Amino acid sequence: MFDKGYVFKGRHAEYVNDLTKNYDDDGHKLFNRNYDVYLLAPVVGFLYQRKADPDQNGDFRTSILPDILMKNSDDLMFNFRLVMILDKKAEPDPEKRIDKAFKGENDDADSELYDSYVLGGVEVLYEKLMQNVNTSEEYTSRLFDFIEEFDQRYNQKVDMNSLLDLCRQIKA
Repeated sequence: MFDKGYVFKGRHAEYVNDLTKNYDDDGHKLFNRNYDVYLLAPVVGFLYQRKADPDQNGDFRTSILPDILMKNSDDLMFNFRLVMILDKKAEPDPEKRIDKAFKGENDDADSELYDSYVLGGVEVLYEKLMQNVNTSEEYTSRLFDFIEEFDQRYNQKVDMNSLLDLCRQIKA
């Protein structure tokens, strides 16, 4: 699946370009490479339940070379499998979700679903980190706010007493 290059087109290419460019004179960047955005975007897209269709209207393109994707195919395949297993909206049947994640050849519909989360994640990252930001202080503030929001949304502290009560209920 990750044996050829990937091309961002139109507004998504512009967003990726903005996410990977220096945002100050000291050379600071949010992401070093297009690949780094591509690795994080499907997880962000899935967690924020944001999908997007490819933008066919713009001429601007930016890409990831095939050798980078092939060298990192294990990490990318992990993300693909994670999205396929967790996406109950696309496939309510858990056995079918597992089959989608681990079958030998993924079909075009699965690839398109994954790509829609990639592009949706790019949009979320751009909106949360880059949109309407002009100074390095604003970039830093946006990054801090995004990490804090992410932590509040997804890193729920586990209350040990609640966990023990749940275990007791299951045991009974």
